[in-house]
Amino acid sequence: MLLSNKYKEILGLNRRNQEYIRPYNSPTAKSIADNKILTKKVLAKEGIKSPEVYKLIKNKKQLRFLDWDSLPKSFVIKPNKGTGGNGIIVFYGKKKGENVWIRPSGENMNKRDITLHIENILEGRFSMGSKTDIAIIEERIKTDPLLKQYSYRGVPDIRLICFNGVPIMAMTRLPTKRSNGTANLHSGAICTGIDISTGITTYSMQMAPKSLFSDTYEIIDSTTDLKENKKLSGIQIPFWDELLRIALVCQKVSKLGYIGVDIALDRDKGPVVFELNARPGLGIQVANRTGLRWRLEKVKGLQIKSIKHGIRVAKNLFGGEVEESIEAISGRKVVNINEKIILYYNEDKELKDLKKEITNSFMDTGILTSRISKSMANRIGFMPTIKFFNSLPIPEKFESPKEAQKYIDENKEMFNNKIFKRVARVVEENGVKIRPVVDVKTKISGEIKDIEMIIIEDSIYPVVIGRNELKGYLIDTSKTFK
Repeated sequence: MLLSNKYKEILGLNRRNQEYIRPYNSPTAKSIADNKILTKKVLAKEGIKSPEVYKLIKNKKQLRFLDWDSLPKSFVIKPNKGTGGNGIIVFYGKKKGENVWIRPSGENMNKRDITLHIENILEGRFSMGSKTDIAIIEERIKTDPLLKQYSYRGVPDIRLICFNGVPIMAMTRLPTKRSNGTANLHSGAICTGIDISTGITTYSMQMAPKSLFSDTYEIIDSTTDLKENKKLSGIQIPFWDELLRIALVCQKVSKLGYIGVDIALDRDKGPVVFELNARPGLGIQVANRTGLRWRLEKVKGLQIKSIKHGIRVAKNLFGGEVEESIEAISGRKVVNINEKIILYYNEDKELKDLKKEITNSFMDTGILTSRISKSMANRIGFMPTIKFFNSLPIPEKFESPKEAQKYIDENKEMFNNKIFKRVARVVEENGVKIRPVVDVKTKISGEIKDIEMIIIEDSIYPVVIGRNELKGYLIDTSKTFK
């Protein structure tokens, strides 16, 4: 339950239906979202990926002639017009030599079990209005390695609520043993809020297994049924800006003014849209510990010119408001992707007496060791180091990193000195080069430490901070300099 005054702007079911679904979601638009097969066709025209369909079972006669041997070891069965995740079964593997498939819970289902379930789908047991339906047999997504660490066998997804061309709120739903490998919150999946600006996870909830009241959630801070339970806050969701873009493209092509978009991250394909939801549930407010209502009212009536504009509006309106909370619950500081830092001069003095240089830097998780430009290194006192290194008889470039490493190994004595710390191989545009490495006293987000930096030729940024130094930080890609 959300009790604080901060959370009073909660969107209720009646208000959602009367003020957002009925006025902004036409019957035609809802018919696209309610039909998973039609959704796939519409999205394919826009180049948006969705899970591959193996089989469509439209009637019981077709089911009798199903080629069971053609089904893969893992797949998903779902109703075409199902709601709330009902009727979805995930198969994680197959018994060797038998047509028996294994669910995430370890339960086995043979041909008869699966046939009965598909018949229930065809008869409309899981569809809206209990109307006859179609059973979809489709690929099981290979989960992105990062999110796989937090999920019990099934596929986690990211739910994005969009309204009037603006992403409003987001969460990730993580399958658990209790949810049988599905991302269904009512079955026991974990919901974790995501800061709309940065794509970093915040708070987590799970529906109470036994409660006198419906939809009662418990606050949790880590996974619940994995071999090594992991902290859920502070996860940087991959492809964040692309996920925001895809959600808004989905809204545009479906013509749903108020929409929930469910996206999974495939290990090989990247973002894949599971489904569009014309009546997205309200549990996302619990995951974010804030209400949808006031956010929706902020963007109602705005003139959104483009998808990029909509993303920018979302980040400006809703970004940064949880930054301190993210730091508190994750134990890690949030830094901008372009961050102002302080470099201290290379002198043998007390810190309070050292001269310093304030400069721009770029946070780059794509490199291991940080870089500093030659001109910046000269300015903070490393000119003698650069002159000494340039005097060494080192070839201008090498054909490969292996060749450069061989040269370093064969000339250890030449590189064994107190002028620079060590040398490193660097792949550059015109070949592989050997560069000197020095320790630079640096202040990032209030923290002072010695950082190993490779001295390189001048580039756009005087300093690039590599992932060796970024382990204790979360990177906010939505902001530039403070």
